[in-house]
Amino acid sequence: MTDKPTKAANGTVKLSAAAPKVEITPAATATAPAPRVVGGNVDMPAGESVKKAAFIDRVIARGDLKKRDAKPAIEAALAELADLLAAGEELVLPPMGKIKAVKVKELTEGAQMLTLKLRTMKDGAGLGAGSATDAQNAKSGVAKAGDAS
Repeated sequence: MTDKPTKAANGTVKLSAAAPKVEITPAATATAPAPRVVGGNVDMPAGESVKKAAFIDRVIARGDLKKRDAKPAIEAALAELADLLAAGEELVLPPMGKIKAVKVKELTEGAQMLTLKLRTMKDGAGLGAGSATDAQNAKSGVAKAGDAS
C-alpha cells in the first residue's frame, strides 16, 4: 500500500489506507516487576469483651472528664457511628484509621450483621496515649488536657 494519494483518469483522488508501523517486542525481553511481599494475615488473640459502661469509664479516665458531661457525647458519637456504617458510608477517624462496612447480612427482626474493615493509620493507631498520640495532637492542633491556651 502507498501513503500517497493516486489520481484517477477523471481527476478524482483515490486515497488508500495507510498501514501503521508497529514495533513488536518479544515477551522474553519484557520484565515483570518483582512482587512485593507484605506482612501476612495473623489471627488476633481473643480479648475481653468491653461493655458500653466500661468503655465510657475508660474514656472518662483517659480524658480527665466528668461523667455527666462525657456520657451523652460518647453515646451520641456511638449512635452516629452505627448509623454511618449501616448506611454504607466510610469513616476516617485518626488515630484509629479508616473504617467501613464491606458486607451486610439481614438477620431476623430487622437486625443486621455488618462485616467491617479497619485500615489503621501508619503513625501509631492503637498505641494508646503515647508519643504517637501526642504527635497526632500536634498535627491536628488539639491541646492536651491541662495545656493553657
